[in-house]
Amino acid sequence: MAITKHVGRLISTGKKVAVVFRYVYDDEGKVTDRTHALAVDTDALPNMWVDSFMDAVLSTEGQDTIDFYEVCMRKTLPDGRFILPALVQEGRMRKIRTNDIMMEPDKQVRITLSDLNEQLEMIAKGETEPSGNLTSADAITEVNKREASGANDTLGQTEQETRAWQLRSQANMLRIDAERMDEEAQMLHPLEVKPKRGRPKKVETADATG
Repeated sequence: MAITKHVGRLISTGKKVAVVFRYVYDDEGKVTDRTHALAVDTDALPNMWVDSFMDAVLSTEGQDTIDFYEVCMRKTLPDGRFILPALVQEGRMRKIRTNDIMMEPDKQVRITLSDLNEQLEMIAKGETEPSGNLTSADAITEVNKREASGANDTLGQTEQETRAWQLRSQANMLRIDAERMDEEAQMLHPLEVKPKRGRPKKVETADATG
């Protein structure tokens, strides 16, 4: 299955984002902050931008690089501006913590940007993947062993656990979003909390005589 780089969602709200800068850089191109990224809320882009922006994401150049900003410096919007300067001028990029961005390269794979950055750095240095994580070769070997032995119950259980985790994550996102909307609604038009009808509860007191 083909993967799609640079796209994901905010864990806190579920909003779709495209990661332009995986880190925060200074004017000289040096990384100054590895805990934050600069990303774009794709649903909030102007209608006339959407097609050009997503075409850049899905282009061969976009999918061949791990740093999307490089492509944004070359691709243009319908008004003729290059994407990156336009994003800066219009204030479309947000500084977001890398551990709050869940990258979604396909429908099965989920990985936080912080973990992805760590793995990409290790690959660039020629180091092995973090201990405890299966490499792609190890994963294939493990699946072949399970199929050969007929031990598919473990695989099924793993799929159920993954699905359960996804459902809990989505439920948590919905709860957070609902609470945020309630707070905004309360700020815009406060509702008075009316006292409940009925007799007040009887307050029990300790027996003074013991």
